[in-house]
Amino acid sequence: RIANRTMSIHACAPVTNGVGKRVKDAVKRVGAAGGRARTLARVGDDDDDDEDDGSVTARDDDDDDDDDDDDEEIEDLPSRSQSKKPKNKDSFICESVLATNLPTGPGIPTKSELFQGLNARRGAELSKKDLSDDLDQLLNTGLFANVDANVTPKKDGYAVEFVFREKIWPKVQTFRVAGATALPKDVETQVLQAAQKSQNCTVRVLATAKNIVESYYTSKGLTFGTISHFDGMENGEVIAHVVEGEISRVQAVYLDDNMQVIAGNKGFTHPRVIQREHNFQVGKLYNVEDAKTALRDIFLLQLFDNVQVVPRPDEKDPTKVQVDIMLRERPIRTAETELEWSIAPGEQGRPDLVSARPGGSVFVEQRNLDGWGRQIFGSVSTANFFQPQDDLGFKLEYVHPYCYGDGDKLKSSFKTAVFNTRKLSPTFTGGPLMEEVPGIWIDRAGVKATLSQNFSRQSRSSSSVILEEITSRDDSGAICAHGVKQLSNGLLAADGPRTTHADSGTDRMLVLQSNNIRDTTKFVNGTQVGSRDMLQFDQSIGLSARLPTLNRLTAEMTRFVQLVSESKQTMLPPPVLVAHVKLGHILGNCSAYDAFTLGGPHSCRGYSVGELGVSRSVLESAVELRLPVPYVNTHAFAFWESCSDLDSSGRVLGNPTEYYRRAGKGASCGVGLKLGPVRAEWCIDNNQGIGSTYIRFGERF
Repeated sequence: RIANRTMSIHACAPVTNGVGKRVKDAVKRVGAAGGRARTLARVGDDDDDDEDDGSVTARDDDDDDDDDDDDEEIEDLPSRSQSKKPKNKDSFICESVLATNLPTGPGIPTKSELFQGLNARRGAELSKKDLSDDLDQLLNTGLFANVDANVTPKKDGYAVEFVFREKIWPKVQTFRVAGATALPKDVETQVLQAAQKSQNCTVRVLATAKNIVESYYTSKGLTFGTISHFDGMENGEVIAHVVEGEISRVQAVYLDDNMQVIAGNKGFTHPRVIQREHNFQVGKLYNVEDAKTALRDIFLLQLFDNVQVVPRPDEKDPTKVQVDIMLRERPIRTAETELEWSIAPGEQGRPDLVSARPGGSVFVEQRNLDGWGRQIFGSVSTANFFQPQDDLGFKLEYVHPYCYGDGDKLKSSFKTAVFNTRKLSPTFTGGPLMEEVPGIWIDRAGVKATLSQNFSRQSRSSSSVILEEITSRDDSGAICAHGVKQLSNGLLAADGPRTTHADSGTDRMLVLQSNNIRDTTKFVNGTQVGSRDMLQFDQSIGLSARLPTLNRLTAEMTRFVQLVSESKQTMLPPPVLVAHVKLGHILGNCSAYDAFTLGGPHSCRGYSVGELGVSRSVLESAVELRLPVPYVNTHAFAFWESCSDLDSSGRVLGNPTEYYRRAGKGASCGVGLKLGPVRAEWCIDNNQGIGSTYIRFGERF
């Protein structure tokens, strides 16, 4: 009899002679009623040749007379109260689970990892079979020579203590990975070299092998790539069996407004619209980079307001992965109306309405025609809803993605638009030494068709055909054929440069346009790093008696050079040097509205748009140094920029640069601080030496 009221279960790993684990006796009973326990427990190798079937035998109290004399019996446990009673008299309540002599180190399973999935856990009701199954599961890892389970009564139940003895095998002679399809052979060589540094094969050696193999999978984004178990340690020929996370199913799951699965899992969007935006395929390995790409591309469809990619083990085959793409659809049709009134200082300086007539816009959108992701947008804007014909602007646009079919790797899309827009022309603005110049508005009305193709996430190409009518108007809306300036006597002189090719102030043009962008930038701790190149070509032909033709070519190159590697301990952006250059030239009949404008936040900072002039040729250059700012995880910057017309302003129709007394070139320098999307800048205009402060949104380059 054992008086310490402790029950032990012992388990041994398979021996090398092939006899294997033998189970002679196991838990007989842990009695809950009255706290009485009677058990016969030993699982291990035995010299006897009796039962060798590996089974667990349980005996009732009535069979005690048939027990062997060598059996150790635990009985007469004093009764005690428990906060929770087991439902079965042959079971007990687990109060705590402990691990003793568990090896620790990098790659060695921790207690939580090793005990995951065991029956023994706090508050669980355990039986003799549950405890025996746990021992088998721990032994099947192949990492331990013996595992003991001690069950000790506590105040509110029993404490289960697993006692481990590390297993020692012969030195590793060979190492091989079984079940791998994405693991190169040099990883096996690296593991073997590391393992042969030890005289024996232990849990720590296997943990090192596990680290090396699984680190490779992690570095490639194969997050489900793990080693399930090892074998062959007895003869030094170690084999690691891996599970790589093969995809067994990919499914789009449609959610309602409460984030619950819609009955029948039927959404309005066709499943093929989702399939063509992700790279998951049944039979291929799950990659976290594919998940990030799918998350981004599906969200950019603008059809869903919530997108999640959820991988989970397959219930039928835990070695495989099921991928669920959780989607909550946005409203298919939307309409928005905005009303606005202009406010200006009154006679006594108090705010007053400029006009009681409201302006604003109406926007209508159909995001998902027939469930195939085709979209149509329409907008109308005016400054006076009571008389919209004076300055009515509208745009109607249709987008057809994957116009060449779902298998198109370039994701070609067709877009067509009918438009009528009005913008204030920066060409007809005065220089810094002139009085305020009356504005000239450029109206463009026509139709545009564009074919776009994507070579990568950010690199793309587009080709467009535009048929448009271009009309210049003054502030009152009347057609204006010439630029205007104010004389010293206060009168207006309409003897400025022609605003269009035609003397009537209206041109009709056919334009062929090509735009190509190569963009390899990425974000490192919130700042851009990489390169971006752009090449744009425009060929326009006038549809009038004069047949004016124009050829315009623009090239831009920008480099974001990371000077120092980013910190792994903080989120500070690394220091970056930005270099930018832009070169453009126009051949043929150059009208004022097609010329390059010099100056502005995206040309040469420190000047207003068009303040330096307009030209046939342009050369812009900029250098910006961005340095991290501690504590706020942003960067401050210093910059220098220059802009020149290369003496080409005189060849623009009417020479607006000379007429409005503009310099034709300029430079600036300054400093600034970036706070989220906002840039606060202080610039010096090198032409006049005047410093100015600006608050701008978005990136400069």
